[in-house]
Amino acid sequence: MGALRFLATSLAAPVDRLSRGADSSPQAVYRIPTKSHPGAAHSLFLGMDATSAFEQFHGHHKGAWKMLHSLPEKVVDQADIPTQNDEHVAEMTRLMTSWRERGLFKPRPVASAVYGICVVLAIIASVACAPYAPVIAGIAVGTCWAQCGFLQHMGGHREWGHKWSFAFQHFFEGLLKGGSASWWRNRHNKHHAKTNVIGEDGDLRTTPFFAWDPTLARKVPDWSLRTQAFTFLPALGAYVFISAFTVRKYSVVKRLWHEVALMLAHYAIFAWGLHVAGATLKAGLTFYCTGYAWQGIYLGFFFGLSHFAVERVPSTATWLESTMIGSIDWSGSSAFCGYLSGFLNIQIEHHMAPQMPMENLRQIRADCKASAEKFGLPYREMSFLAAVKLMINGLYQTGKEELKLRSDRRKYSRAQAYLGAASAVVVDTLKAD
Repeated sequence: MGALRFLATSLAAPVDRLSRGADSSPQAVYRIPTKSHPGAAHSLFLGMDATSAFEQFHGHHKGAWKMLHSLPEKVVDQADIPTQNDEHVAEMTRLMTSWRERGLFKPRPVASAVYGICVVLAIIASVACAPYAPVIAGIAVGTCWAQCGFLQHMGGHREWGHKWSFAFQHFFEGLLKGGSASWWRNRHNKHHAKTNVIGEDGDLRTTPFFAWDPTLARKVPDWSLRTQAFTFLPALGAYVFISAFTVRKYSVVKRLWHEVALMLAHYAIFAWGLHVAGATLKAGLTFYCTGYAWQGIYLGFFFGLSHFAVERVPSTATWLESTMIGSIDWSGSSAFCGYLSGFLNIQIEHHMAPQMPMENLRQIRADCKASAEKFGLPYREMSFLAAVKLMINGLYQTGKEELKLRSDRRKYSRAQAYLGAASAVVVDTLKAD
């Protein structure tokens, strides 16, 4: 991309282009009005350099580049731009260029299709077994729905290219899983734009039930802090039912009738399949609800391993900083762990290049590690068990420390009350004398 830089300046013009000179002279900025931008994550970069974000979200799309080059110019003084490491932006551009030249962003439809067909066949098998073992079959279909979540994740990131990716996503998220692809993209784009930034990454909204950091722990009641390390995973199975309501409401409010139709088709297909398999109403409901709860536990568990227990990231962090600080890898060299977790085991690489086909992410691990070392940033890779320990222990320690702080505050407040009462007695005694 050369000397081009991007800057987001105001709510009236959330994404701008900045052509930077060699000195600190005013910059040339090209503005996109809010109403002209269909995305959700752009407004999170107000007043900050958005070069890497544009490359990740729009680098695949020729139309976005064409629109960018047609915009009017605006002069922006260097003093109005927040201090960020320019070398990080240059490094991201260099890596993106290198990976594109190596063909690592080219879709891999055969691998994804085989993966998807295996999941579809497993769903059919689980439905067939539902009349005989509804709980076990429910766990099986829940695992399949979690895998559908991973497959739609690929489509949502346009891994199948601009033409087919969203159709791929709607099939797995809407028809097979009964969810909303649009709701997911709206939330997930923000997660990538501001990974682990409190108040901007929606995936950190786990309060008032759980918290991994002292800031969010203040919003969690005492009883939950005491038990959160033990109740986190079971609670995910309950939370998914609450989330289901939010997702369906989103599609109706936004008038996404094609997604509502896919949801209705999802229920109709599973009801018909269970009827054909000979499942009773009780067995069918047990099968479906077990599966729905299990997919929540499965998805939440693997997502939590890669993000929840690591540091929170400042809003002004560069893309390189937020990726390295806000993500970890576990068993990153294992293809088996990759498919088991929907490649959430290599989140550093995925956050560096979210539109790269998941099967290619292992090929850029050395590049990402070298960039982290170059700029003195953490590159954390660990075993599966170490990642589990980090996540669960993070919940336990956060709860323990916040409860201690609250206990100390209460003791201090009581001591102040006692001192106040004693002082009042002394004053009254002196007055009486």
